[in-house]
Amino acid sequence: MTKNPLWRKAPLAIGLLMATHSAMALDWTGYFRGGPGVTEKNTSRACYGLGQGSSGMKYRLGNECDFYGEFQLTQGFSKDGIESKVTLMTNHYTGATDTNGNGLGIEQMFAEAKGFDIAPEATFWIGRERGRRGDVHIVDTFFIEMLGVGAGVKDLKAGPGKLGMAFYKTDGGAVKPGNRVNMEWYGIESNPGGNLSLIGTLTSGDFDGGTKGAGLTLRHEQSNLAGTGLNNALWLQYAQGSANLNGNFGNLTSDSKAKGLRLVDSINWQKGAFGGQAMVLVASEKDGAGVKTDSASVGGRISYALTRNFKMVTELGYSQFKTDGAETATLTKLTIAPTLSVGPDFFSRPEFRLYATMANWNKAAGNVTGQTGFADKTSGNSFGAQVEWWF
Repeated sequence: MTKNPLWRKAPLAIGLLMATHSAMALDWTGYFRGGPGVTEKNTSRACYGLGQGSSGMKYRLGNECDFYGEFQLTQGFSKDGIESKVTLMTNHYTGATDTNGNGLGIEQMFAEAKGFDIAPEATFWIGRERGRRGDVHIVDTFFIEMLGVGAGVKDLKAGPGKLGMAFYKTDGGAVKPGNRVNMEWYGIESNPGGNLSLIGTLTSGDFDGGTKGAGLTLRHEQSNLAGTGLNNALWLQYAQGSANLNGNFGNLTSDSKAKGLRLVDSINWQKGAFGGQAMVLVASEKDGAGVKTDSASVGGRISYALTRNFKMVTELGYSQFKTDGAETATLTKLTIAPTLSVGPDFFSRPEFRLYATMANWNKAAGNVTGQTGFADKTSGNSFGAQVEWWF
């Protein structure tokens, strides 16, 4: 045993660190889902989703065959009027029921700081960060997600709203280099209970054969819609070339023939024991060869609390897409899930669910499960249990 073991010096090192840069409480947040399920003998548990068409058409309740989690640590500091934070988020994904520990990754790792005298209200950041996001929970889709390695500033005062700007870079390994600029004007009070955001995207492939792209999203959020108690979110999105509809990189070799237009409207509510969320989506997208695919989806999930901790949850969704020269592909999915929860509200988590899922699709949809046992089928039933938890 050494005379001055390292662990004896740790309190001194921590004290010196905190004396020079006052540390705030460590914040730990996360999300995960997983659980067992069965479909039929000789077949792994099946989940049902159209393989083409626009993003956001797979209704997720009782229809997630993966094992997923993400866990975030954030440490804040304060010194001389500057509030700074460093964030690390790890994640894990396995596309099946069980996990062997592979699939671990870094989702976010960035630093940010606020209070600089040149713009005291603004936050500056550098690293891998997810940026502003906007999702519809029942389809597990972020219709805006500006993920990437970059540098930027947000919360600059700009008239009736706030301004954010960021530059992102992608390259390394098999990934060809690309550049992206995102610009946001958000928090604009458009009407009582409503606010508006405008999000612009510019992309370029920084290599021979790389192309440019541009995108624009208008998002309007409304609380207590027309006095009904409903909360509404509306997205109108356009992208062209190498830009993605969600504000991220698209295919960096797609030219101006590639275009996308999408309208998404979602509502959510909680009225006593009755809560839910519903969505309508329509989209028209062309690939780089000019082939057009039209998509549409409508669905919803409702929950009714029979007691404080037990609720019945049901989800029904219909989706379709049609590509030029092909028949219309369709899929309908219904799930019934008796659920234990920490509270009666729709978004109360954790939830411990049992579920039964039934799906029907047509021949044009192909094998919506991706499993060989369903190659010639147009229907399926799955059963299982799932926990979903965010904190």
